[in-house]
Amino acid sequence: PSQFQSTGSNFSMKAFSTLFFISPFLINKYCAFILKSPTISPRRCKFLPVSSNGNDPDSNGIPTPQDGNLIMEKAISEPAGRLCRDDVEHDSKKDLLFENKRKKQVLILCTGGTLTMAKDPNRGNALAPVEGALTDYLQTMTEITDNPAMPDVVAHEYSPLIDSSDMGPGDWALLAKDIGDNYYDFDGFVILMGTDTMAYAASALAFMLENLGKPVILTGSQIPLIESYNDARKNLIMALIFASQENILEVSIFFHDRLLRGCRSTKINTSLLRAFDSPNQEPLAKIGIGIEEAVHLQRPPPRWRLCVHTRMESRLITLRLVPGFDDAMIVDMIEAARKKHHLKGLILQLYGTGNLPTLKEGFIQMLASATAQGMIVVACTQCPTGSIMMGKYATGQALERAGVVSANDMTVEATNCKLAYLLGRGDLSVEEIRRIMSIDLRGEVTPQSENQDAFHKHC
Repeated sequence: PSQFQSTGSNFSMKAFSTLFFISPFLINKYCAFILKSPTISPRRCKFLPVSSNGNDPDSNGIPTPQDGNLIMEKAISEPAGRLCRDDVEHDSKKDLLFENKRKKQVLILCTGGTLTMAKDPNRGNALAPVEGALTDYLQTMTEITDNPAMPDVVAHEYSPLIDSSDMGPGDWALLAKDIGDNYYDFDGFVILMGTDTMAYAASALAFMLENLGKPVILTGSQIPLIESYNDARKNLIMALIFASQENILEVSIFFHDRLLRGCRSTKINTSLLRAFDSPNQEPLAKIGIGIEEAVHLQRPPPRWRLCVHTRMESRLITLRLVPGFDDAMIVDMIEAARKKHHLKGLILQLYGTGNLPTLKEGFIQMLASATAQGMIVVACTQCPTGSIMMGKYATGQALERAGVVSANDMTVEATNCKLAYLLGRGDLSVEEIRRIMSIDLRGEVTPQSENQDAFHKHC
């Protein structure tokens, strides 16, 4: 791995002023934002190891394709391993006594993406990731190297660097495992990757990192770092700043001018710098000349140690229905997938609040037959905002009778990753998974019931 370290003292107000002018009346508010909630001491790893839900300790906690009945994808890159610098090790007693004075440590895990790209003459000047470019650029960023307010940074570039369209459950498991291996050595984590599947990765990691008590910030860019005008520099610096804070206890995405909950995010634009949004939830924070945070959305500190899950079920199909669809063709496709590939889950993107044509009786009968045989069918809306309300119309009631469960107001990214995570756990029955799909685990869905905590079952 390539590593880069910056120098300086504890994180403070100055970090944000490297990008924006902060007016005096915002100073007290901003400092309170930084120092709000306690986090787990990074030196407690000597007494409290991270638990892992991988299948085999000899495989570094990452499931293999032969993992029982699960069909697992293999990661493209190799694990990073433990990346803590020996020269920044601190005495555990001193850290506990002087935690507020200890310099923050942030680990960057770089998988590739536009941020690391440059024109490749061997590929017709098409953009391609350049290995080592991030590390070289970090050494020239004086706002990090010369600013005592910024955290110490260790950067690991995976090899090979890949486009996010090539990433899948195996690569998400790799990232989750590397975060778990380094969890007690760093105060926060930044993941650099491409934007195309960033919302899927953020949703998956939110579920894989159970009891997360530190910030994991995903970011990237629409314009490479190498370009004179780019959005990469600001996104990277702000991701480091948010990864240094103690009240962001979840997986999130920083892009352009806002911090978004990872399992609420979706990519909304291919060309504008504001590429992401969380349609059914306001941002966790917005930046201008100061930071405006949504305090009421902040996750509470975890009550248990971090548990890393790396098993994700990949035998899922997502279908977006359109008017005039051939239900016979879809029925044949799903039946073939069930018999030949043991299809475990089906996600339907339906019209409005969860409707489909009442004349498609054969399609609804197929769904009823599939759910009766243990397949999980989830309905989510095609609308960017709003929620599934299956009992509102007659067509939705027919789906309920067929055993289809509601995704409520989850994004399609969160719905896919949540279902893959629950099926991959291996300790939940089909009926339990159906019930948990509508229960809020990581802030991915608006709670529908005040007594939902009774059924969390440490998920």
